[in-house]
Amino acid sequence: MTSTNADLLSWSTTDDGVSISIGGRWVLARYVDLRAQIQAYRRAVSTQSALVRVDAAGLDGLDTAGAQCLVELLGSEGLTLLIEQTEHLGSERQALLETVGRAMANMPDADPEEPPSGLTLFLADIGAGLVNFWHQALALLGFSGMTLQALVFNVFRPKTWRVTAIVAQVHETGFNAVPIIALLTFLVGAVVAFLGATILADFGATSYTVNLVGFSFLREFAVLLTAILMAGRTASAFT
Repeated sequence: MTSTNADLLSWSTTDDGVSISIGGRWVLARYVDLRAQIQAYRRAVSTQSALVRVDAAGLDGLDTAGAQCLVELLGSEGLTLLIEQTEHLGSERQALLETVGRAMANMPDADPEEPPSGLTLFLADIGAGLVNFWHQALALLGFSGMTLQALVFNVFRPKTWRVTAIVAQVHETGFNAVPIIALLTFLVGAVVAFLGATILADFGATSYTVNLVGFSFLREFAVLLTAILMAGRTASAFT
């Protein structure tokens, strides 16, 4: 029985074994076609069939990618049969096939990896998050330790204090932030007063609007807004 697959690879099977005929250009530009024809050959021919003849008289071109395909197709036995055809291959192609064959023979067999399950990926994400959190915590702890060390070290050395620079920084990052904090606190207080009066009017308790604004800002809003604004404003000032 004879089977032919395009112009690159053809084969015939007999009782003695398989004869392969190789032709065309076995180069990287035709790598996809080469892989497809090799797969077709493997589907059509039993893996236990012995190679009895390899004909490369029609081989027009060969590069490293084509040599790799030939090595995968023929195996060590078929590669030996092919290399013996010096009159068809030439010394350069023979050397290329021998080099690629030795390199692929020394490569370890890679077992196909099964794709990880969703649970594995989920647990891996949790583990990576915990490791990242631990590193961030260590970095924060180290920064805090360095800050406290520098503070304690300089408290007892007044000569190292740069009073002018400290006052300038306090003025830039703290005192200059007072106008924006006062403005935003006033605006938020006005909104709270308006909404509070609207709600309390339904219960006839509009007189408690002042109490609502006073207690809410003295106990919660003023401190929270100042902290948020100082954090953003001070960071921008340092930048």
